Amino acid sequence: MKTLEIIKTSVANDYTSTAMASTVIGAEYRLDGVDGSIAAAEGKALVLVVDGVQKDLLPGKTYEVEADCRIAEVGVYKIGGPSAAPWSGAKEEEKATYYFRQALLVKDGKIVDDYSIPELISGEYDAAKADGITLKSDGAHFNGIIVDGTDYEIKNAKLYAKGDGGDDLSGWGALIMADNKTHMEIKDSYIQTEGAIRCGLYTNNTSVVTVKDSVMYSIETPDTYDEFNNLTPAMMKRVPFALGMEGTVRTLNVMGDAQGIFKDSIVVSTGWGALSCDSGTAYDLCHTYCLDTDNVLSGIGTLEVAREGKEYTATREVNGVKYGFTVGGSGYMTYADSGVHNRYANSEFYSPDYIQIMGSGRSGSEYINSYLNAGHNCFMTQQSAGGTYELKDSKIDTVDALLQIKSGAANTGFSNIIADNTEINFSGTSTRSKDGILVELVESDDAGNPGITTYTINDHADEAEATLSSITDCNATFKNGSYKGDIYNCIYNYKQVLNVAIENADVTGVISSSQAVHVDLEGNLVPNGTVLNAFLGSKEYDHCRYNAEQGGQAGDCLIIGRYCHTAAPQLNNPINVTITGGTWNITGDSYVQDVTVETLAQIAAAAPVTVTVKSLTVGGEACADGTYTDGNVTIVVDSTEIDVVDNGICDAGQTYGNVVYTFYGQMEDGSMDSKSFTVKRQNFIDGKLYYTITPAEGYEIISITPAGGEISVNTATGELEAYANVIAPDDGAKEMSVTVVLKK
Repeated sequence: MKTLEIIKTSVANDYTSTAMASTVIGAEYRLDGVDGSIAAAEGKALVLVVDGVQKDLLPGKTYEVEADCRIAEVGVYKIGGPSAAPWSGAKEEEKATYYFRQALLVKDGKIVDDYSIPELISGEYDAAKADGITLKSDGAHFNGIIVDGTDYEIKNAKLYAKGDGGDDLSGWGALIMADNKTHMEIKDSYIQTEGAIRCGLYTNNTSVVTVKDSVMYSIETPDTYDEFNNLTPAMMKRVPFALGMEGTVRTLNVMGDAQGIFKDSIVVSTGWGALSCDSGTAYDLCHTYCLDTDNVLSGIGTLEVAREGKEYTATREVNGVKYGFTVGGSGYMTYADSGVHNRYANSEFYSPDYIQIMGSGRSGSEYINSYLNAGHNCFMTQQSAGGTYELKDSKIDTVDALLQIKSGAANTGFSNIIADNTEINFSGTSTRSKDGILVELVESDDAGNPGITTYTINDHADEAEATLSSITDCNATFKNGSYKGDIYNCIYNYKQVLNVAIENADVTGVISSSQAVHVDLEGNLVPNGTVLNAFLGSKEYDHCRYNAEQGGQAGDCLIIGRYCHTAAPQLNNPINVTITGGTWNITGDSYVQDVTVETLAQIAAAAPVTVTVKSLTVGGEACADGTYTDGNVTIVVDSTEIDVVDNGICDAGQTYGNVVYTFYGQMEDGSMDSKSFTVKRQNFIDGKLYYTITPAEGYEIISITPAGGEISVNTATGELEAYANVIAPDDGAKEMSVTVVLKK
């Protein structure tokens, strides 16, 4: 046994702890009492290998060496930065520069020898495949295998990494990374990471990775308060507080127009995300599914080789080994944004919070013959632009809601759901609804960009005024089955319709416009002005134990999105109900804008209820104002409209930098017209807003005037190329507006 002491290192960038671990270019050491030193050539960095395992090369570290050790020079695959998330406000000296160091680099069909460290890989491998290899990393920000522009196969592999990653949006620290049109197949393998923001698999730039008969498991590590705070990645190191959960690691990240395909496998993360994609390329552009799974067990929780007699949430055998999964922690099972589409078939998903969140763009997801189990809301959408959840021949167990659609003043959004021959059960104890919520369209409590760690409760539906400023409709379709749960629309800052279609199905519950307020975990009202705070760690509690008695998960983050509804007359929140070959079994008084049925018998109730509507159509005939009764159901038709003053707001929202923006439509005579144009837009992580203005039919633009920001012609490429203009906020601006003057 020998002793290795790291005496001193020199680094290319010394202003963050992240750089200290990954940009080492010189080292002084003592091995069994003998001093030595090494310096890296230009373009290379140093990597410590002890008994075949990568270790951190940091001053003061001491390692016991059983067989051999080496400080290797390795070519840096990619250097990025210095950079930081645009919302972080980091000074230049606080930004992280990332150096990609790797055990194996295969590029353009060849192994790049001086960018690889053969001592770290045992087993057979060449430029086309790796069979039966083992790789272990026990240091931060180190990549395992990077494949660039090559067809590659990894099978019978055992890959392990322990230590924090650097940036899971760039793949810095990922165990396997596929880049630049790589086609990779991973099969019969086990992949495990331990550490914050350290992916097991990262794929980008038109790469396609197929994972078969394999296990991927990512574990959060108990970083100390100082260790986690000092970790300075280029992007996020924890799940955004606005999403209402905790967590520090995603097992997978699919970026851009890449694709992840999973079959007969297990994918688990202890917190944040399992099957994740981020900042993808829209399906309309790439015409492929971003994520495509078949017969996959995945979730948020813990995984182990199953022990005889121990109960698990689920078990699954892969490659002759039976694994036991226990749901726990906090996070979402899968994610989609930027207009990507995902498909999940014959799969089994579990999460203590959400199964899936869909974000910006017209993102969509299909679930086919699958089982989903959520401890809060099964699905949530925010800042969406028309995406659809399609559920076919599946079963769902959830506690609070099937789908929560966030929209309104904070960020306008609209999305849809289709449930077809799908069983939906509300189990557990909900403090939001006694019967469960099938769909709710709510005023978004999105706290802002991923860097925001507080949110102040501000529910004020009772102060709302009628408006003509509108957001595109949302749609919910329930077909071929029996569905039980309430459906609510509580939007009030803008006008937004929720259309409900019942097709050859029975729906039991309240369907109504509503007012909603935040409630806590016991169902008590959370007063306006209450400040919710993210769990940012403490000297007593580490960052992966937020289920501890006073950890973060037991606190404020779970109040995000936790609404309780009361049916109320509509203001800006109409619901339309159409029934074709089915029945609405009402469980409470409801307020609906338009009801269309074949016969009144399609609306039934076990006890007397009243439904107040603006219009009623029965068998294709419109009913006059008045009262109509059938059994226990009384329908009151009152078509009286409320006078509304047009405020001219055609669109509004907030940037990633939390700058509020508003688009106003104004006629040449000075009158306001909120219907004069539409805006297609995308917030981007550079803090700017990319947009295209389209005048309504018969309107012509005379002038466009910004305030609080500067407009320019958009020259960006890729997914941003679809937008004509971009507006950048002025320095220090908190608000900006665009006033468009038009004529007819």
